[in-house]
Amino acid sequence: MTRRSGAVEIDPTDHLDLHPADAARAGLRDGDPVLVESRHGQATLTARVTEEVLRGQVFCAFHFAASRVNALISSHADTVTSCPEYKVTAVCLRKPFR
Repeated sequence: MTRRSGAVEIDPTDHLDLHPADAARAGLRDGDPVLVESRHGQATLTARVTEEVLRGQVFCAFHFAASRVNALISSHADTVTSCPEYKVTAVCLRKPFR
């Protein structure tokens, strides 16, 4: 999905997809705000609880700069392709402080 395709009208924000068991362990429900933290940074997203992701894994697109998802990843890149390590970042989830 790109912001130029019109698909943004279908899904106008970045979400964090997580397995129901992981959501329950973190005390999160579908639609809750979730603070995602890595050793590189943090981002606050909206939880989307789904069995489409495996237990112990999360997924998030990174379409919108305002979601700050890129703050979660390191500056390291693959030595052959120069692609950032998008798929190997460990994160912790918790409810944001209010």
